[in-house]
Amino acid sequence: MKRIGCQSGTTLVEAVIAIGLLAGAVTALAGLAHSAIRAATLARERSIEAVCALEKIEGLCRDVRLLAVSPGGTLTADVPGFVEYLDARGAVATGANRVFVRRWSVAPVRADPDLLAIQVAVAACRGAGAAGPCEAAAGVRFASIRSRLAW
Repeated sequence: MKRIGCQSGTTLVEAVIAIGLLAGAVTALAGLAHSAIRAATLARERSIEAVCALEKIEGLCRDVRLLAVSPGGTLTADVPGFVEYLDARGAVATGANRVFVRRWSVAPVRADPDLLAIQVAVAACRGAGAAGPCEAAAGVRFASIRSRLAW
């Protein structure tokens, strides 16, 4: 009788285990890539929101003597004269290309009526129709206090 020596190579069981481990690793990497893409998209959205809020608050703070005091609730609802819709680049938009909503509030400070509290909120629109108001997602909010008196 001849004795059969040790054969080199892989068995079917080893190959199935290796393929299963590889599939698990690829699935984990795909999940990680998805999370990274979502985080990058959210960071881009927040950056655009911050720039749009900063532009508006700078514009409002240029000459506070001309600012009208806003009615209540302008940061959470669309009040004419205190809301703008923006496109993906941050320009004022009309029609169906609305991506962001920018709302602002101007209110006198209780302690000193010559001081104005100015707030600007910018958020991405979720489920907005072409003509109706959009539901604002979580966004950014900037605030400033300015004096009506010249320095």
